[in-house]
Amino acid sequence: MQAVVQSAWTTPYSLVTNYISDLGNTVCAPYPQRSASYVCSPWHAAMNVSFILVGLTTMGGAVFLRRALESSRAWWCGLGLIVIAGAGFVLVGMFPENVSLPSHKAGAALQFVCGNLGLVVLGAALLRFRRAPGLAALAVAAGAIGLLATVLFGTGHMLGLGTGGMERFAAYPLPAGCAVIGGWLVSPVAFRARR
Repeated sequence: MQAVVQSAWTTPYSLVTNYISDLGNTVCAPYPQRSASYVCSPWHAAMNVSFILVGLTTMGGAVFLRRALESSRAWWCGLGLIVIAGAGFVLVGMFPENVSLPSHKAGAALQFVCGNLGLVVLGAALLRFRRAPGLAALAVAAGAIGLLATVLFGTGHMLGLGTGGMERFAAYPLPAGCAVIGGWLVSPVAFRARR
């Protein structure tokens, strides 16, 4: 959806300098106010609805997979963090950056911190399962990269990637990691591994 909404911009949209949230901004104006950055996202409603849908499906997926593995504190804790991150997506969609920046930032923080930490914890739980070491390592690595990017993004250290680039390193591990873990857990390979 990001690529689709981005395509409707009449001004250039940059993956390096624009925030993901600029796609959901509801007005055409400089943003932040009095800056040189002009934001105009004609299909902002589609972007905000997609944030909400991603949040709801993330929460639903975590609840659906709660019994996918042998119950452990790490598994439940990781899924709980993913549910909180999903709620963060919903907040981001409900409160675009130009409508309520504090609520929007709170949602993004929940997504970045809880989501990436949740991936690390789920990876640790999968390591204990001992039948999917590659998947476990992938989840831990994705979450660790996302957490590091979150810290760098939050402290203004963009390492030449720009604000948009570093934000994407903080934001994208969660949906990618959830898709891979969920796909594996419902696959025949995982079913055989659980037997």
